[in-house]
Amino acid sequence: MIYFYYGTDVETARKKAKVTVDSLLVKKPDATLVKIGDEDISESRIAELCLTQALFSNKYIVYFYKTFDNKNNKEIILKNIKDIAKSENIFIFVEGKMDKVSFTKIEKNAEKVQEFLKPKKALNKKELLAQKGEKIDFFEFSDALGKRDKRELWVLYQDVLAEQVPAEEVHGIFFWQVKSMLLAKKCKTPEEAGMKPYPFQKAREYSRNYKEGELEDISFKLVSMYHEAHRGNTDFFVSLEKFILEL
Repeated sequence: MIYFYYGTDVETARKKAKVTVDSLLVKKPDATLVKIGDEDISESRIAELCLTQALFSNKYIVYFYKTFDNKNNKEIILKNIKDIAKSENIFIFVEGKMDKVSFTKIEKNAEKVQEFLKPKKALNKKELLAQKGEKIDFFEFSDALGKRDKRELWVLYQDVLAEQVPAEEVHGIFFWQVKSMLLAKKCKTPEEAGMKPYPFQKAREYSRNYKEGELEDISFKLVSMYHEAHRGNTDFFVSLEKFILEL
């Protein structure tokens, strides 16, 4: 009989195996626990454990820990897996991550198979962005501008400088948001503005944070800033920071 515990969370698998061993020893107080190390594994030793019983007890409970880390030992176990499964003795394995071929052989012959996985690490904001191939959060920037949250914009801008994001990319976010607010303010429906309902409604709400004529002025500043920077008359990053601080 085989109990097979495996997975990336080997420590939890080991604890589960211990619970199983303790439970079996309570149910079978005459059983003898045998812990097998790498040096104890051989064809003859496995055959002996499969066929014989303890001298003064009814059964062996045979415990293996990360046996499959050793290629030779793994091959011996898999070669004799059917005999191990048919044995009157109980074999308990604790292993790490399994390859598909080995696992298939185990699964077909084991009484119980249980996998233990380490919980996935929660990614921070930077890691989540990197996963999408991005360095900054487009929506954080546009929302901060819409809310007219100067402090949040400045903090986000420091991230931009640290990540060496092109100035054109930040400028593009600002210009997109200003354009969206202007359209949402002037148009009656999302269809008229060429926008989807949710972004349209959001942009309309943000536009209320700006006085009459301010969005038009900001749009003009952004266009002028772009051309001046590309003519070499101003530093694009300095102009963007000044724009944020004067918002």
